[in-house]
Amino acid sequence: MNHRESFRATMNFEKPDELCQFEWGYWWETIARWRQEGLPADKQPWDDCRISHYFRPPINCGITPAFEWKIIEEDETSRVVQTGSGIICRESKIGSRLPQFLKHPVSNRDDFESIKERLDPKTPGRYPDNWDQWAKDADNFPHILCLGGGENGFFGWLRELMGLEGLLMAYVEQPELVHEICRYHVYYLKNLYERALKDVKYDFIFMWEDMSYKNGPLISPAFIREFMLPYYKEMVDFYKQMGASWVTVDSDGDVTKLIPLFIEAGIDGMLPFEVAAGMDIREIRKAFPKFRIMGGIDKREIAKGKDAIDKELESKLPFMFKLGGYIPGMDHHIPPEVSYNDFKYYLQRCREIYKSQY
Repeated sequence: MNHRESFRATMNFEKPDELCQFEWGYWWETIARWRQEGLPADKQPWDDCRISHYFRPPINCGITPAFEWKIIEEDETSRVVQTGSGIICRESKIGSRLPQFLKHPVSNRDDFESIKERLDPKTPGRYPDNWDQWAKDADNFPHILCLGGGENGFFGWLRELMGLEGLLMAYVEQPELVHEICRYHVYYLKNLYERALKDVKYDFIFMWEDMSYKNGPLISPAFIREFMLPYYKEMVDFYKQMGASWVTVDSDGDVTKLIPLFIEAGIDGMLPFEVAAGMDIREIRKAFPKFRIMGGIDKREIAKGKDAIDKELESKLPFMFKLGGYIPGMDHHIPPEVSYNDFKYYLQRCREIYKSQY
């Protein structure tokens, strides 16, 4: 059984012979550390550790043509840049840190109208010239294939256009503009993805929101119902009609209040269930027996060595594996505090605990 077969069986609440394992991401500093600790220079962690990785099709899904990337000002520790998305932000020059966002490209209807030409789903070049061959080869792809990323959502995408503060204010001060952007985004996604969905069978559809912090969602359930659910339902129906098996959502933070709303919209599962925000995948499983769960392993504990790894995994995995519909993974990108030996030990123990259940 290969990675994709194992993934699909798990998502069907079956018990595959081999455990499906993949991580959602790795900080670049983590990979740099692992290179010094034995990860070969010509391999990625998923190759060296015999686990899967998720890959997206080679479609240009973003703002096209991109804005000019340029440095506006800089000092010894940071620089202010304009990104290809038209965002002006201050970036650290000392390791991976979240940027300080200074300005976003949309603050009113005129701004949105002016950026629409960069959000035309039919812009030439969004699909590569070798797309037909890529799609033909996709059935034999060794890793998990997902469709969607940062462009696929109705909070995260608008936040990229308007900024967090700008979007939150727009819900109150410019609600019609928010709906207008969402309606256009439905048009954009359907027209962008129709060819991709006709040509390739994906393992899952991925929607990105990142709309919670440790105390819960950034907007109220009432706002989610008004400004997100109608568009979610339309897109989930579209994906399912086009043959998609599962549609999942990514959000950090405490997603307890989000899960029932996303289930209502037709969403099949979520990730990564951030432990630092109080997420306990065992409690989520009890509350939502048929919801697909990915992640939920405390990355901080994996950084503490074998004893902590054993305790973390043994406290969660037997319960989760028994009830099914669960793919183990850390609760966000793997930080550089995790050594390569501890990462490999963590993967080994996941497999051993899985095998001991069957």
